[in-house]
Amino acid sequence: MSQNICRSALVSAVSLLLVSWAVCDDAHAKLVVPMDSADANMPTDVLPCHRYDGLQPQGTTSPAISTCETMSPELGKVREKLAEHGWLIQGGMILGGTFDLLDHGAHPQLYIGQNPTYRANGYVTATYDLSRVGFAGASQLVFNANVQWFSYAGENPTGFAINSLYVSQRFNEGRVQLQYGFEELGNQFYGFSLGTSSTTSPAGVGSSIPYEVGFIFNKTAPEINLRLASPNKHFYERFGATRSVDPEGPQPDWDHNNFLGLKWHIPGAKALFINELGYQVEAAPQQRMKWLRQGVMINESRFPSFRGGYADGNYAYYLVGDYQLFQTDASKPYRGLYVNVKADYAPPDRNVYAGDVGATLYVLGPFGRPDDAFALGYTFNRLSRSFQRQQQANGIAAVDYSRNYALSYVYRVARGVYLSNQLSYTVNPIPAPKQPEALTWMSSLSLSY
Repeated sequence: MSQNICRSALVSAVSLLLVSWAVCDDAHAKLVVPMDSADANMPTDVLPCHRYDGLQPQGTTSPAISTCETMSPELGKVREKLAEHGWLIQGGMILGGTFDLLDHGAHPQLYIGQNPTYRANGYVTATYDLSRVGFAGASQLVFNANVQWFSYAGENPTGFAINSLYVSQRFNEGRVQLQYGFEELGNQFYGFSLGTSSTTSPAGVGSSIPYEVGFIFNKTAPEINLRLASPNKHFYERFGATRSVDPEGPQPDWDHNNFLGLKWHIPGAKALFINELGYQVEAAPQQRMKWLRQGVMINESRFPSFRGGYADGNYAYYLVGDYQLFQTDASKPYRGLYVNVKADYAPPDRNVYAGDVGATLYVLGPFGRPDDAFALGYTFNRLSRSFQRQQQANGIAAVDYSRNYALSYVYRVARGVYLSNQLSYTVNPIPAPKQPEALTWMSSLSLSY
């Protein structure tokens, strides 16, 4: 995987936790959560903490962990008091490291894990029910900020950032969703975590291409996106517009933004548009989960061309699908064996990673453990031959493909505490200069409150 893009997918993947999602009404509690009419028939015989989940961010493809699955669901009555006034606050800490098992250490370090690589991330998310102040529909304000640190500077920038500050509104029983403000569109499109609202694994759905073509990460960007669903809510169309990442890379993008990450314009970073068409069915008794989506990204920024000069714009296509092969627990229909397949393409004259295909088998609730997840994945990346020829002309040995095999497991240690481990074998771990095969072990400990 590329240096700039691998780090985004990797950090996003290890920060995701196993999710148990339940949205219930407030018939047995004083707190009031935003609901549309589709919520009216939801059960009330649940733990009180589940009722806070109705205040969690709407519309994201990587839902937050249930408040019942945090280390302190009630936070000593603080969560209840906040919810009575329309607020929900959650957060956590992630500590991790990646290690090369084949002892390929180098100075300078060229990729994540080549030398022992460590990272830490602390984050907080807050939402507010905007219907209390007159906003139409099921509306909320979403805020997310984090402090991150990386021992290997090439993995990601270190420092503080606001990742989300936006308004989300749902109308017509959730068939229309409108979102506007500052956000990373990677949280709203593609689906980088395995499964949907009940699942994830440290493997995720790895692809460099959406980030290479312009998805923001680390800090945030102004954006607006609209999701329209069919009457049965299975078919949907989603369109988004945002600012591209700086074409020079993530570190310049970080440096050219302001401290809060709320700068409207960054030199060289122009508009990015994305359109996704999909079909989605959640797991339910006698109903298997299905999610098929295809998308087109168009970036108006100028990108350096490997053939000389600049290319006016950039673009990418993706096709991703998840399917539940069978269910293993009738009382918890999300449990079972799944398959994910994906394919991505970007023009090779301006992108190092020009295409990829991959498949992942994953199990939710393996070995009788309903909150664990297991995944086995394979990805083949086609690298740009134009980039390879450019590097070779400069006397640098470059490659035109890479392959990655990954075995992952998420283990629930205790409520709100998860240990994730992943073993990866990669042929050609970076595009240039050519490196031996890498065998890396990645571990992360996630704490949620």
